[in-house]
Amino acid sequence: MMRAWRRMVFVVLLAGCTTGQGDAPVGSAQQRIDTRLALANAYYADGKHAIALEEAVRVLEIAPRNADALALRGLAQWQLGESAQALDSMRLALRADPDNPALQNNLGWMLCESGSTAPGLAYLDSALAQRRYATPANAAMNAGYCSLRSGDRARAEAYFRRALASEPTLVPAQAQLARLSVARGDYSSARMPMLAVVGSGQASADDYAIAVRIEQQLGDRAAEQSLVSQWQRRFPESPQLRAYQRGRTDGQ
Repeated sequence: MMRAWRRMVFVVLLAGCTTGQGDAPVGSAQQRIDTRLALANAYYADGKHAIALEEAVRVLEIAPRNADALALRGLAQWQLGESAQALDSMRLALRADPDNPALQNNLGWMLCESGSTAPGLAYLDSALAQRRYATPANAAMNAGYCSLRSGDRARAEAYFRRALASEPTLVPAQAQLARLSVARGDYSSARMPMLAVVGSGQASADDYAIAVRIEQQLGDRAAEQSLVSQWQRRFPESPQLRAYQRGRTDGQ
């Protein structure tokens, strides 16, 4: 079974934090909105989701249709396990700003995580279709994970390749492409992306196990031993390494 490298949740860029402050009079509604949004975003980024939610709600008391505050309320609710409320908040945010690709990405991701893969992919595809989207790799990775969730590996691979085309050194995309190649027994295609993962410094013990397996299948004993040496230095107590060592001992 392939392991998802990591799920990708993205805080919506808070436009209110960067606009209007210079001209806004002290104590103005816009200044209060900007300050609250900045606080909410900072608390969310710090993992303080309940406080972030409180700050987002305070913004909405001033500006009920503020898309940034609605989106951040949704993200905070999601992290707090309030999935139905989170989806409602994100839908309201997108209704307030219907062409925002970051909001489309967030709602698509939430729907996919909720098991609604078809509508989730539709929102992610909408985000990817927008040229003004500054970080299309986000939506492409989410769409890839969503496709894996629905069992469509071919579609997932296409999305991961699209993510890698946007960000050629994106480690999660390389990891997923390597795993998909291994799953279909194509070890030659799996080799380069997995070596890129190992070389990135972000590899897990499981990644090393897969990288070593690839070299075993390709019959490159020297490459296998080089990877094992790295694996032992980085994850000497990992269960994956112990399983590999037991297998080598049993096979001798």
